[in-house]
Amino acid sequence: MLINIIFLLMLSSIFLPGHALGHQEETTGDIGIVEKTGDIVPGGLTFHDENGVAVKLADLINRPTILVPVYFGCDHYCPQTLGALATSLSDIKFEPGKDYQLVTISFDENDDPATARRVKTNYIKAAGENFPEGEWKFLTGDRESIAQVTESVGFHFRRDSHGYIHPVVLVFLSPQRKITGYHYVSVFRYGVQSAASFSPADIEAGIGNAGKGTISLGVRKSILYCFPHQPAGQASFFKLLGVTGGVTIFSLIFFAIYMKATGRRLSAGNGKNNGRT
Repeated sequence: MLINIIFLLMLSSIFLPGHALGHQEETTGDIGIVEKTGDIVPGGLTFHDENGVAVKLADLINRPTILVPVYFGCDHYCPQTLGALATSLSDIKFEPGKDYQLVTISFDENDDPATARRVKTNYIKAAGENFPEGEWKFLTGDRESIAQVTESVGFHFRRDSHGYIHPVVLVFLSPQRKITGYHYVSVFRYGVQSAASFSPADIEAGIGNAGKGTISLGVRKSILYCFPHQPAGQASFFKLLGVTGGVTIFSLIFFAIYMKATGRRLSAGNGKNNGRT
């Protein structure tokens, strides 16, 4: 029994979710989320959609909206976040276009409509063949507009030498652009395919509250941060963890076999002694 418990503990340490190893924290200096539920996102800000058409947020956000701040040059958690969101949409009861829409805004002023259009192609397909293409906008803008919209929702990020360090979050807006709630990644496991996931039930609740203009404080969860490069020493850590886990499991298996064999020998020896007696 003891061997089984130790074995299970070792397995759990090897397949430990990434956030338990330091990928999710409440604060990272000046980077993070300051929830501003009840505040209004400025409507006069102008962005360009993936087709290069100039749009004002006041005109665009006219129904419950899921706002997704990312940057299109990211090759780490941003693509997985968008992919997880896209695949979760088929599991919610609300109808896109009628009940809600999605707006993804790049906070990198160097992104342009051509880049947005290329990125959108991947995720609109993942959302399903029946998802209306016009109900998920991918916006780009200038530095000032980006700064105003990210500040209005409490989204704080920082440029790094290889990209941006930023939190991962969905922001729910009412048709009047009021911030009604925030939703964080439900599951994230580092180093595996389709690592991120969102709870369809939580997304449904967020859309429902946004439609009614009801503020949802919810339960504060740890925030996942996206880094443009792997933190120093992390690769070595995971290699060491894998090697150590493998050696430990092999040792446990060997020890279990040894104990079983020893137990048989002892039983056989006791049987012989009893026979002599």
